[in-house]
Parts: sequence; structure tokens; C-alpha cells
Amino acid sequence: MRSRITTLMVVDMVGYSSMMNANQDAAIEAVRELKRDQLEPVLADFGGEVLKRMGDGWIVAFASIGAALDSAIQVQSNLYDHPTIKLRIGCHLGEIVEDDDDFYGTGVNITQRIQTEAPPGGVMVSEDFYRQLSTEQSAVLSDAGTFSLKNISQPVRLYQWRLAPGSTGKSGDVPSIAFQAFDYAPVDPETKALAGDLRDQLIVRVSRRKGVSVFDASAKSVEAATYDLRGRVRIAGRRGRFTITLVSRANARPVWSQTYEAQTEDVFDFCDTVLEQAEGDLRLQTNAFDGDRLAGLPVDDLSVSELRARAANEFYKVTMESWEEALSLIERAISLNPLDGMSLCMRVEAQLMLHGARYKIMSAEIKKRCEEVLNTAVMQEPKSDYVIWVRANFRLAVQDDISGALADLKRGRQLNPAYLENHELEGQILLRRSEFAGADAAFSRLVERGEQDPLQPYRLFMRGIARYCGGNFEGSVEDASAAYDMRPNEAGHLKLRAMALTEMQLHEQAQACLQAARQLSQAPMMTTKPPVLPPDMRWMLDRLKPVF
Repeated sequence: MRSRITTLMVVDMVGYSSMMNANQDAAIEAVRELKRDQLEPVLADFGGEVLKRMGDGWIVAFASIGAALDSAIQVQSNLYDHPTIKLRIGCHLGEIVEDDDDFYGTGVNITQRIQTEAPPGGVMVSEDFYRQLSTEQSAVLSDAGTFSLKNISQPVRLYQWRLAPGSTGKSGDVPSIAFQAFDYAPVDPETKALAGDLRDQLIVRVSRRKGVSVFDASAKSVEAATYDLRGRVRIAGRRGRFTITLVSRANARPVWSQTYEAQTEDVFDFCDTVLEQAEGDLRLQTNAFDGDRLAGLPVDDLSVSELRARAANEFYKVTMESWEEALSLIERAISLNPLDGMSLCMRVEAQLMLHGARYKIMSAEIKKRCEEVLNTAVMQEPKSDYVIWVRANFRLAVQDDISGALADLKRGRQLNPAYLENHELEGQILLRRSEFAGADAAFSRLVERGEQDPLQPYRLFMRGIARYCGGNFEGSVEDASAAYDMRPNEAGHLKLRAMALTEMQLHEQAQACLQAARQLSQAPMMTTKPPVLPPDMRWMLDRLKPVF
């Protein structure tokens, strides 16, 4: 066995399986064209050594890192307007082990995983590869953010190139946030330590999120950062106030700010409380940043992670049309990487929400497919709070598996105690068990901490139903009214309000609500998707469901 450190490239043809199903002869001819004209001659010109051909894929070694990048860019530029052929290329600097028959090594495995993250028509490289490039070559690559690659213990930073006609060829940098030192008052050692703890923990929490790069401004130069994050901690008596502000470095203008308050008798509880809220709000902001970055790019040019980011933006629009569009984007992401756990779970979440909004039960076929998808997703992403949360919702809403959902809720909280959606999951479980006061409390925590969440009308609708079931009709009217004020075109909120008013013997007001509801569209709406009800309360579904 012989080992060597080399520059590795993995090339894969996009949509080859679909091409084979549609026209086998055309697919075979495309591979031949690549080998004969478009790919292998260019690789050879730059010193590339084809180690292995795999039908629609190639593994190539280079003696020079710069030559590998130049050849990849040349290949993709030549193919930009090709009517049928589109490639994804991944590059990495790693070790391979060879014998007379084959070659092996983690370097090859890592390069293959990097290739699956590349955008169609683009190139994705590892940070190890990037660091060896000249200043001129590295300048054409964009920071694609951090990625969790299978069997790699720590997240890795990747850099990408894609052709941007009419520009220098560099596009798509993920937004970056530079965490500045937090101010604090009073100026004493205890408050100083508290401000430092809040800053350090928030850096770690936000660093877990894709679609944004996070820098500690005290540890490195951050001149190229997109935003500064500034914070201030103020303690007065038994209360503490924590304020964070995002400031655009381009024009020094604040783009977002939020203040959080809590009791400080227990300083650790204070930290947990304000950090949970701040992390949830920053998650919404970073999703918005990522959506802005991708808005002008064609769907066919988006990578798996970029398709997920655009789908997440569609989720936050909270309409049936946006969720259908999100599902389409996710399906494309899965076609690029059928084993991407996050995409698989996003598809299940979309199916759950769309079926729920239509007040429909999943077909046996879709249910079976979702079960298989979730098994794969959990194996691929066992430490993802989101993946565990989606499985819990599926277990509860589709399988009526309360114990399984509870086990997932416990696991999700172990993974990330600050994950906001776990309050929704807890509320749904308690509602299904007819523990209405507990469900009200869980949904209330969600409502109180999700003021900036576009899904707030949906949260209010769920709490309004829990309150109705528990006999708190005034609270139900209050929630239905607040949800309707936010989404005045959705009849379901008026229907819930009318039901609660009827129980309060306010029949004229109830009839007025129903009359107003009849004037609105009876199409399904995302924010009136019902929570999971106990069997003796499911008669409510007939009163609330949209009329087609």
C-alpha cells in the first residue's frame, strides 16, 4: 500500500438518473461527450490524473492545487450554456492510499461529500484547499459557510465558485456577523462577567446556524464582515435588560435591534431566558439574510444548502402558495442529494403543514414515504434538534404515538434547550392528552417569545383552540381576534372566535363573526392549521375547516 497527499477532485453530472430514465441513448452520449470533449481534455491540460470513472462521475488527482481550481473553473465556464450537461465539482487536499488494484482514504470520502454541497454549474472546495491558493485565486471564491459532513466530527468551512455572467465571477458570499465586545452597567466584576458569558454563549449558538458566518471581533480582524453585532447588559435591582443590535458595516446603519428582560435573582436562569429569546430572533434574521443573498439566483443554479435556505424563506411567508413552492425547492434539493437529512425533514414538515391546513389525512403512500424519509434523516442527522422535532410532530400528528413524541421532545431539549419550536411540540402533546391548562402554558411561552415570528398568527390560533378546549372562552376570543388582526383575510380565525362567543352566550357577536367569515375566501390557510386534538374534541374540525 502506498499513501500520498494530493489534490483531489470529484466531478458529478447533475440529473443523470433522470436523463437515463427519459432517454438512455442521450444520457450515454452526454457522458461520452464529457469524456471526449468537455471534461477529460481540459483536466489533462492542467495536469489532472483520472483515478476512477464511475458512470456519470470522475475522481481526479492533481499535483497542483491552483491547477485543480483553474481546470474546474474552465470546465464549468465552457459548459455554462450547454443545453443538457451540468456538473458539480468538489475539491479537497487529502490523503489517498493505493495498491495495484484500487485507491482508498478519507480524503476521497470527504471530497465526495464536498461535491454534493456544490451548486450545479459550480465548484465547492474545502478550507484546507482554500488556504493553499494564491491571493488572486482565492479572491474568486465565495465563503459558503460551515457544513456538517457525515463522519466528520466538527463543522467544516467551504468555499464556492459559480459563474456570474456580467460580474467578476464571484457571487454568493454568506452574510457574516462580527460580535463586538458587549457594554455593561453597572461597571463591576459581576456584570462584566455576565456580559462576557452572554456574548460567548451567543457566539456559539449562532455559529451552529447555516447561512451565516460568525466572527469573534476580539480574536481576529473582521474588516470584511457584513454586520456588527453589538450588545449591552444593564442590571438594576432584581431585573436585567439585554439589548442586541445588528449594524450594517457598509453604511453604519442599524438594521435590527431587540431588548430582552428577565429577573436576575438567579443569574444562570437570566442567561438561559434571554439567550433563548435572542437565539430564536437571530435565527429569523439570519434566515432573512440568506434569502436576500439568494434572491437573484436561478433555482437551477442553487446548491442543496441554498435550496433549503430559499425554501425556509418560503416557509416564513406563511401562505399555501409559498409552502407549495418550498416543497418544490426541497424536492429539487433531494434530487441533488437523496440522503440529505435536513432536506428530507423539510419535505416531511411541508407535507404535515399542507395536509393539516387542508384538514386532510395523509394517504397511506405518503405516510409510508414520510416514515422511510424520517428514518434516513435521523440516521444522517442524529444531533439535529430540527430533525428530532419533525419526527416528533409526525409521530404525534400522523401515528398518534404520544410516547414516541415525548421521547423525541426529551431528546430535542437535550440537544438544544433553547429550541423555540419545542414549546409548540410540548403544547401539542399536552393538548392531545387533554391537559388543556398545560397546553395553554406551553403555547403561551411560544407566543411570548415569538413576537417577531411570521408564524405568530398560527401560534395564537393553536393557543386559542387550547383555551377553548379548557373552557377559557374569553382567552380564546382574545387569541382568535389577535390572529385575525394579523391575517384579516383568513376565515378560520373568525370561526374560532364565533365558537368561543357562542359559548359565552354572545350570540349576536358570534353570528356577526360567522357572517364576516362567509365573505372571506374559504380556501385553506396555513395559519389556521389545527393542532392535534384529543378524540372527544375532534368535532371542532368540522366547524373550523375551510369549505372548498
